Amino acid sequence: MLSALVEGTSLVTRPPVTAIERFTGCFWALVQVSGTCVQTLPDPSSYLVVEIPRDSRPQCLVTGPRLKSVRSCPAEQTEVVGIRLRPGVAFLLTGISADHLVGRREPLAGFIGPRADELARSIAETDSTDKRFNLLESFLVERLAAKSVDPRVITALRLIQESSGRLRVQQVAQRCYVSCRQLERLLRVWVGLSPKRLLRIARFQSALGCATKGPASDWTYVAAEQDYVDQAHLIHEFSGFTGASPTRFVALTSATSLKANCD
Repeated sequence: MLSALVEGTSLVTRPPVTAIERFTGCFWALVQVSGTCVQTLPDPSSYLVVEIPRDSRPQCLVTGPRLKSVRSCPAEQTEVVGIRLRPGVAFLLTGISADHLVGRREPLAGFIGPRADELARSIAETDSTDKRFNLLESFLVERLAAKSVDPRVITALRLIQESSGRLRVQQVAQRCYVSCRQLERLLRVWVGLSPKRLLRIARFQSALGCATKGPASDWTYVAAEQDYVDQAHLIHEFSGFTGASPTRFVALTSATSLKANCD
């Protein structure tokens, strides 16, 4: 899943250790300077992020699932270290229903106490990217290794992802052996989003991946390939998620953008 587009800086990534790979995508680090822009994309994942501004104290933040694409170009130089938390994992980490985190950035200390601030300080005091990844990794092993996401949630997410959002909610519920209402409750608590929203994001991500494979796209073909009603339906979805038409949005994701895919 494409999570963000990064311009004007370099991006360093590293896979997690086996103990937490079922919970996370990759670790990543970047330095935001003048000219750096980050465009996030609709994403059911959450992120654990440590921000280290040049002139203020570091912060450990948890950012929730994103419903829309957002472009930001920070003015203050900031070092950023983070990791993608797969859908459902933020609930394990914070203990708060994930629907309270949708579209938000919250200090992790508000959920787990001073340990989050200690982590931020330790990472800020270390100037090696690998050592910063190690500190974040040790923290997550300590917090997550003995836990697990509800297997019905894992099954639902797998079905949604593998179908590229083409299934109906009822089909997902049946294969998880729950009612549609139970599925809705489970996913809102664990992931923060409704089954319908997750299906829409999965289909959008699949269409985006199809569209960015070549220099030009036949949007009628992409719409048919991804099971949209027609091209107008595809354009409506793209506009709702990104604020731009498919053609304009893909053009904005220039060859100079670093595509952050942390699966």
